[in-house]
Amino acid sequence: MTTEAAPRTAETVGCAGLGMLGAALAQRLADAGHLSAVWNRTPGRAPGLDAAGVRRAADPAALMRESTVLVLCVSDSAAVEEVTFGPGGLAEGADPGKVLVDHSSIGPQETRLLAARLAAETGAHWLDAPVSGGPQGAAAGKLTVLAGGSAEDFERVRPVLDAYAARRTLTGPIGAGQATKLCNQVIVGATSWALAEATLLAAASDLDYGRLPELLEGGFADSRLLHVLQPMLKPGDTSHFGSLDHLLKDLDTALRLSRSVGCPLPVTAQSAELFRLARKWSSPLRNGGIFDFLDGRPDPGAHRDGAKPAGGPPDPERPEAEEPAAGRTGAT
Repeated sequence: MTTEAAPRTAETVGCAGLGMLGAALAQRLADAGHLSAVWNRTPGRAPGLDAAGVRRAADPAALMRESTVLVLCVSDSAAVEEVTFGPGGLAEGADPGKVLVDHSSIGPQETRLLAARLAAETGAHWLDAPVSGGPQGAAAGKLTVLAGGSAEDFERVRPVLDAYAARRTLTGPIGAGQATKLCNQVIVGATSWALAEATLLAAASDLDYGRLPELLEGGFADSRLLHVLQPMLKPGDTSHFGSLDHLLKDLDTALRLSRSVGCPLPVTAQSAELFRLARKWSSPLRNGGIFDFLDGRPDPGAHRDGAKPAGGPPDPERPEAEEPAAGRTGAT
């Protein structure tokens, strides 16, 4: 006689971090009936959640105590460590029956260390799950999730991910999701500058450069980024889908990783330095500003729109994942 394992009851989901991406994730979870409570360092973010009946926890520890799955979305590894292990952090409310799903974009080495520490201190499980698609993709339920962790944990949280992701892939063990996301960002960083150069060349050649996505569609140069970013590459365009500071942070993370493993990334290094220069020239919230940088057009509002001066740390309240589905030109 055999007995079947009892099916797992519905998860109680909490969400920590309500920046642009985190708020969109939380709203999708609330709309799907999954979200129980949230926490954010700055109170009052995402007021629509209050109308949906979502409670606000006093601190991360309280949020973790009442959650079986905790969705985390903050800016960098320092923020992840602080929210998890700082005073009143997630670890204080964690136990072996809980899974932390980290949608932040951080380095794979840091992820492995944080996950190992959480497991050693609390027995809780960790799934690194950086995303591509940005707040717009999250709001539409079309994010791509690149996960790292155990197959069991991945399958357990799949119904949660389904609330905001159209594609979710287990890329390998803990840290593999973050490594895959860095590969994504390496491609996005180099491609962004290639698109800006191609647009500038088209303009200088008296082509209707606004038609480049149409003209190049179906060829080897076609890509999601071509159709999302290139229309913003025109003089003075102020539209955006994310902050270039977030992409630069990820490129710097990729470069640190590459040096630690002896992997040369010369094009990525050049892309990162170009973004650093452009950051002094134009606001990072203007994704098309890299065109003006190459074209020599000054932007007197380079540090407006709440942007931090060049070289400043990312704002933990504006978590990163702010990218089109092919990656970010600026996000989780």
